Amino acid sequence: MSSPIQKFIEDYKNLNNFLISNGQISSSVDINEHYRKILLLSCASYYETQIIDILKAFVKLNSTDDRIFSFMNNKAIQRQYYTYFDWDQTSNINKFLGMFGEEFKTTISNEIKRNNDLTLQVKAFLEIGSERNKMVHRNFLEYKLDKTFDEITELHNKAQLFIEYIRQKLCD
Repeated sequence: MSSPIQKFIEDYKNLNNFLISNGQISSSVDINEHYRKILLLSCASYYETQIIDILKAFVKLNSTDDRIFSFMNNKAIQRQYYTYFDWDQTSNINKFLGMFGEEFKTTISNEIKRNNDLTLQVKAFLEIGSERNKMVHRNFLEYKLDKTFDEITELHNKAQLFIEYIRQKLCD
């Protein structure tokens, strides 16, 4: 299934290829400067909706009482996403995992430590979130983003795998 992020990446590449093939190199450079910031923000926003959807599904799966779902949605899920993770700590998700209890945190932390690919996926997810915070809190237009469009795309591809891992752990 193609995500909105994947469509954005494809649209950017098509536009960039068009500009380059028509000798518009300076326009290509300008577009790249803005599109990579937009890509990073789009990824972070997309992850927020994905994690929130996973949490809602988790609560629905584990409670038949709609009052519990409503309470959890209103007080623990909506507008709380950026409190779930320590965005300055880009090596682990212990804060998030700990919200599900010590046993879950230990189990998942150990799985992540034993799986190098999963470790890289977690780091990619946290790196995008951390970079997003820096960018939006340090004057978006003047913020110097050091990552290329392709590097952000690579981080996204890894981070998306991490989100699917969390979905599997909480909802399957």
